[in-house]
Formats: sequence, structure tokens, C-alpha cells
Amino acid sequence: MRIQSCALTLLLALLCTQALAFTGPKAGDVVEVSLEQLHPTQAVIGFDQVYYKLERFARNRQKLFDEICESNGQDQAKPVEGSADPLKPESFSCKDQPNEHPQEMKTVVAGPGGQLYLTDGHHTFSTLWEQPGAGPQMKMKVRVTDDFSDSADMATFWKRMQTAHKVWLKDGNGQGISPDQLPAHVGLQSMHNDIMRSIVYFVRGAAYDKPDAGEVSPEFLEFYWADWLRARMKLADYNLSERSGYHRALQAASDLMVKPPSSKAVGGGLTARELGGFKSVKRKALTKVADEKLPYVLDYKATH
Repeated sequence: MRIQSCALTLLLALLCTQALAFTGPKAGDVVEVSLEQLHPTQAVIGFDQVYYKLERFARNRQKLFDEICESNGQDQAKPVEGSADPLKPESFSCKDQPNEHPQEMKTVVAGPGGQLYLTDGHHTFSTLWEQPGAGPQMKMKVRVTDDFSDSADMATFWKRMQTAHKVWLKDGNGQGISPDQLPAHVGLQSMHNDIMRSIVYFVRGAAYDKPDAGEVSPEFLEFYWADWLRARMKLADYNLSERSGYHRALQAASDLMVKPPSSKAVGGGLTARELGGFKSVKRKALTKVADEKLPYVLDYKATH
């Protein structure tokens, strides 16, 4: 009996140790994952934003590593050499230590079964997924904002995600979708395009901006703006295949976004002010985007 009791005690101890070993990430943790491990919480991205980044990285390799370092909370990259490889972190250096700037890191929610659901970073990680020399196996650090891993089932999990505004259940036309219609991975082959989301990206700094460092930015901030604009302007009226037409679309969007009052409801129960809306358009910033960013987009689409 004593031998059996000892064996049972050892077995229970082993099971407890294994349970602890398999404990998933908790809120506040920073974890390293490969891009293919992350589950999107939105079905759409602005493809033009990804095209802009890919073309920019193709012309200036330093910018690629700046993006990697910033997303890992390490500010920018130190000057890179020809041997720098996105898949080999030891081949390049960042200015700061890992996680030193947690507000710059991409975020995830821990779900049942230890799965991680990406809530911020779909565009950046889709770009790295498509980036030559990077791809699905690339490892990045992400910050866990919430732990919903104790949800009884997936229906409960998604209900909690919706209550917490951690999922965007609309397609590129603003129509509702269900959680099971979300893609399995990030990347241009899995995600769908929302051109209005790209418009909102390009007017950042001209018509609105994200909160300053240290302040909390609402999840899916740009999507609230995109959805609001979708009912107020027709992109078919603008020729987005050439710079002047694209510039006019950005001007029209900006004018609508700053139109008073700033207390107007935009989406998610948030006002224009709460979503970073400006009181007037910064025309110089808009012209700079048209001159410096739009050519990257148009050149990428012309050659791919």
C-alpha cells in the first residue's frame, strides 16, 4: 500500500508539473511566435498599405529592418549590412533592448488551446509574410493584452472578443461576417482587400492620428473611420490608378473627417475626437503623402 501511495503521489506531482509547463501566455506577457501561428481577428486589410511597404523595403532595405525592430519594441535598426537576414535575428541589431517600447509592439489575445489571436499588426505581419526572404516562418515578438483561454467553447470566446472590441467582423464592403469566416492566416492570399482602409492609412497625420505614446489606441481605429467614410464618399468617382486621382480621394476623405463637430459619432461608440480626428486638414502632410508614398503604391502595382 505504501509503495502504491508513493507512486500515486509521484504521478500527481508529475501531472501538476506538466500542467504548469503547458500553461499558456497571460495578459502582459511578451511571447515570440512565427507569423503562421497567429490567427487574424479581421478578414480584410488595405492592400495598398502593404504594397507601399513592400515597394519601400525593396528600394531601401534598412526600412525593412527598422520595421522589424520597431514591431519588436526595440526602436529602429542599427545600420544593416548585406548579410542581414530577417529570419536570423543575430544577423542585425536594433537600437534598444527587446520589449523596451511595449506600446509599439503588435498585440494578441490568448484563446482556448493556447492559440493566439492577432488584434493589431495585420498589415505589418502581412507585409512580412509577403516580403522576399521573410515569410510565414518568420518569428516576431507580440504582447498579450487579454487572456480568454478559459472560455468554455469557441462561441463563448468570440462573444468575449466582441464585447471587448477585439474582433472586426465586417468584409471589405462593410457587410457583417461571422467568426468562422475569418481567414486562417495573414498575408495577401488569405486576407481580403478594403480599399477604404488604405485611404484612411494614407490620411493619417493629415486628418487624424493615433494617440501619443503612453495613451491607449482603440483597437481597429482605422476601420471605424473607413466604415464611416464608406457611406459618405464614392471611390468610383476617383481614378486611384494615377497619383492625382488618388490624391483627390485623400483630400475628399480628409475634408469629411475633419468636418465639425469633433463630437460626432464615428463608430464603436467613439467620437471623432476619441479616434484622433483633427479640427482641420494638414494640407502639407497630405501633399507629402501624395508625393512620397503614393508613387510606391502605384509602382508596385504596375510591376506585380
